Amino acid sequence: MQYMILRRADPASELSPLPASESAQLRATLQPSAKAVRLTLGEGEPVIEHGPFLDPAEMIAGFGVVEAESVAAAAESLRQWPTHTPVEIEIRESGCPGGCAEVHPAKVDDPQGKRFAVLLRASDELENEVPVPQVKLDTLDRHNASEAARGILLAADGLRSSARGARVKVGKGSFSVMDGPFTEIKEMIAGYWLIRVASMDEAIAWAVRNPYPTGPKVEVEIRELVEDGFTAAQLKADQNMRASQLDMAMRAELAGRTA
Repeated sequence: MQYMILRRADPASELSPLPASESAQLRATLQPSAKAVRLTLGEGEPVIEHGPFLDPAEMIAGFGVVEAESVAAAAESLRQWPTHTPVEIEIRESGCPGGCAEVHPAKVDDPQGKRFAVLLRASDELENEVPVPQVKLDTLDRHNASEAARGILLAADGLRSSARGARVKVGKGSFSVMDGPFTEIKEMIAGYWLIRVASMDEAIAWAVRNPYPTGPKVEVEIRELVEDGFTAAQLKADQNMRASQLDMAMRAELAGRTA
């Protein structure tokens, strides 16, 4: 099963991007919110709010994807997260209620532009997994496929209710897990699109025309990514760490079954 891990923001991540040791664990590391935009869509003109935003608890500093048999196994794989200060990592099951097609991005030999994450903010309807008409999901799937074929959309996925997730707090010598659901709706993400465009203005324009299957009011946060700059040695170390974490998770899962 696939889970999305969301490294929650804190005052340090709002001053500068995450250190390489943490970034190597993630699919996307986000620039501080000083470079971010929040967009509210509904009836009338879009409402645009430029960062920085005051409360780091409402934001994430990066996200990644892990394969695990259960949310407990996914949590266990984070036990050796490379940090000396306490951090919080949210684990959410990937997927869209009702189903959504996998995104297959086009292979681009010389990609141009910057990467941005378009983060769909949670709502009561999304958290309660209120059914969405299939025609809307089909429209989104067609749009995603078209944007991926153009080389703009790099990845996308929904997140299931936080009732199917957990939050991990990990630091040097400390580790704890809290199972969902969580009540802080405004702090949570319900899905994401990862795109490559020339500028924040283009990212905003893309987000405005995206056919969200929920609504009519939709809130998204647009965050510029830190571009990859890992050395071969860092990538090798990351692979070794992930293998070790997966082994630990599998052992913990087996121990739980035989207890």
